[in-house]
This record gives sequence, structure tokens and C-alpha cells, in this order.
Amino acid sequence: MVLSEFVGAIRRRWYLAVIGILLTGVLGYSASAFVAPSYTARGLVLMLPSKNAVGPGGNPFLGLGGLDLPARVVVAYYTSAPAQEAIAEVTPGASVTVSMEESTRGPVIAIDVSADSEANAIEALNFVADSIPETLGRLQDEVNARGNARLRSRPLALDETAAIDGSGPLRARIMAVVLGLAMTAVLVYAVDGIVLRRRLAREERAASLAAQDVADDEPDEPDEDDRAGWADRNDHVVQRLRG
Repeated sequence: MVLSEFVGAIRRRWYLAVIGILLTGVLGYSASAFVAPSYTARGLVLMLPSKNAVGPGGNPFLGLGGLDLPARVVVAYYTSAPAQEAIAEVTPGASVTVSMEESTRGPVIAIDVSADSEANAIEALNFVADSIPETLGRLQDEVNARGNARLRSRPLALDETAAIDGSGPLRARIMAVVLGLAMTAVLVYAVDGIVLRRRLAREERAASLAAQDVADDEPDEPDEDDRAGWADRNDHVVQRLRG
């Protein structure tokens, strides 16, 4: 029922729908101008076993098993408020996420950065990547790890340039189009309802006036007094004729 009424309103007020769609297109096209694109950069840092675990002439890549837990401890530190505050001091406005790289089965730490400029994105990425060895060393100092028993880390891959992320302007355009179409639909439906109610009121008023005019043109029926007076006059006339 509501759908049919809406379709009928669109048919009757098609000109309002066309104007609304055109304004929605302009709004969607200009919405991206108010949302600046962001820049993203990504880096990977590999956790390495201690020299004691590798042994002389050993291959550290063969000893990566069991390093997943220490890597997760490092990741947990970067979710803390002190770590986030330190990052914010270097690159205000940058968003940094440090997590485990789940696409690999080794102790690989992923650094994902989003910033308002390419320079800020790269600066934040390099800052976090350079701070991981320091963070790892400090955490091992707290547990009294010494010498060749200490874990190590090395950058595996770091972006040198940031990529433009256009999802922000795209979302702004989609939201503007959805909002514009919704407002157009509400406006068309509301205007159509107002016009129909006014037309119905005029028709009812015209019908009422027409019925009143018909009632005024009909002759009035005589009341009891009038009928009694006519009867008396008729009797008087009859008596005179008889006399």
C-alpha cells in the first residue's frame, strides 16, 4: 500500500523527483571535496631467535618456531597508551596499528599506518619500525635477559612511499547520494500528500456549497398555522356562496 502510494506520488510529482536527483548528483560530486584522501604505508618486522638458540654457524630462520609469543608481547605494548602517545608526538594525526601478520606462520609483526600526508605516513612507519628493537631490548632488560640469550628483530619489508587511500572520499560520496535520494523521496511524498489533501478539501467544500444551494431553491412546506388560515378562508368563501 505504501509502495503504491509512493509510486503514485513520484508519477504525479515527477518534476520534483527530477530536481532532487539532479541536486543529489551535484551533492555527491562535491562531497569528496570536503573529505581529504588519506595515505597508507605498511611495514613488516621479523623476530629472530637468540644467538644461543641458533648456535655457531646456525641459520636463524630455522629457529623461528616458538617466537610467536614474544612477538605478541611486543605487539601488545604498542596498543598501550604510552606507546600511542609517543607515536602521536612524532606524527600528530597519524593512525598506527601494530599487529601480528596472520598471513604468515612465523613471528612477523605488521605495522599499518594511515596519515593525512605521505610524509607523515612514512615518518610514522619508520618511527615505529625503528622503535621495535628498542622496545624488545627494554622488555628483555626487565626479565634480565643478557648477552647471547637476547632475542633480536630486523625489518623484513618497509614501504618507501605511501599509497593514496580513496575510500574516505568514496564513502562521503555514497553517503551524500543516499542522503540526497532519501530527502528527495520524503519531499516528493510530503508535497504530494499536501496537494492531495488541499484538493480533497476544496472538492468537499464545493460539494457542500452545491448541496446548500439545492436546499435553498426548494419551496418551503406550509406549517400548521398556514394550513389553518387557509381552511378558515375557504369556509368563509363557501358560506358566502351558499348565502
